[in-house]
Amino acid sequence: MTGAKAGAILSLVILSSPLAAATADLTIMVEDAAPPFSQADGTGFANDVIKAAFRASGVNVTLDVVPYARCKKTVEDGKVAACASMSWYQEVETKVMFSSAPIFVVYADIFYRKSSPRIARMTDIKPGSSVGIINEYEYPESIYELGRRGVIFQTSPNDDANLKMLARGRLDAVVVMTNDLEPQAQKVITAGVAPDIEYGFRGGSEDSYIGFSKKHPLGDAARQQFDAGYKKILADGTLDAIKKKWTKAR
Repeated sequence: MTGAKAGAILSLVILSSPLAAATADLTIMVEDAAPPFSQADGTGFANDVIKAAFRASGVNVTLDVVPYARCKKTVEDGKVAACASMSWYQEVETKVMFSSAPIFVVYADIFYRKSSPRIARMTDIKPGSSVGIINEYEYPESIYELGRRGVIFQTSPNDDANLKMLARGRLDAVVVMTNDLEPQAQKVITAGVAPDIEYGFRGGSEDSYIGFSKKHPLGDAARQQFDAGYKKILADGTLDAIKKKWTKAR
């Protein structure tokens, strides 16, 4: 049997299986406050990629827009098949399966007040300093190392809240997850605090995936369908078109 025939038969088996049929209409949770990837109105780069990939596999997807902490907890508990966008965290493998390829990459960039002493490296953030992060977000190991050195993490629901607290002097620094689709200072500008805030340094990077529940009965079937669809939109130029759309939008 040729490779092409084998691949065609495998695709037919996947698409005609009971689980695949059950996912013909699928609900996926997405974050409500992670522009430009996933926004409160349901738009965003990651959301466009998710819908396009599943469409390429013949699946109609409904996006349920929720705070990230709820998205993560719900997929861990198996109450929804998938949550976007997730990164590695300790013991994630016991609860969640990731898509084969990340949807995007983000960078953990450190910002501080211009009126404060310069922060240019990890050691400039002293034990006892307060650093703003997002509730239930995953961060590079270098950020967690700050906590082990005695830095105090304060959580907020989004970057906007953290940056405004930083500008008011209620935090010593903030970790902002930036990306290649928008200017590095975009979130600072959007929060209206650009005159008061300075970029410090890059504290690492994270790949972000769709997380599929190991407990949900459709989790693995949905993962297979997304992966198959993602390969299609990568090959036919759809993914590049989505990237261009969201790069221009900024």
